[in-house]
Amino acid sequence: MSKPHDNSMDIQIGQRIKRARLEAAVTQQELGEILGRSSQQIHKYEQGSNRVSAGTLYTIAQVLDRSLDWFFSGVEHGAVSGLSNRSH
Repeated sequence: MSKPHDNSMDIQIGQRIKRARLEAAVTQQELGEILGRSSQQIHKYEQGSNRVSAGTLYTIAQVLDRSLDWFFSGVEHGAVSGLSNRSH
């Protein structure tokens, strides 16, 4: 049986998306139109209930004038459990 998904990183990234969107004075509707998504989908990204793909996050970063690193700065290291213990 598989472990339940820990979506803490999705929530933290979603909070960053919302913060950047609000600081840029962009509505969920406007961001959704740019991305070809509904405002409901943007809301789900911001709540962390739907995971944002790398390509979508890249576009969001461009639209909201943020670096990709900004979305991950300060993200809790425990949000992705077990990754730090893997050898590369």
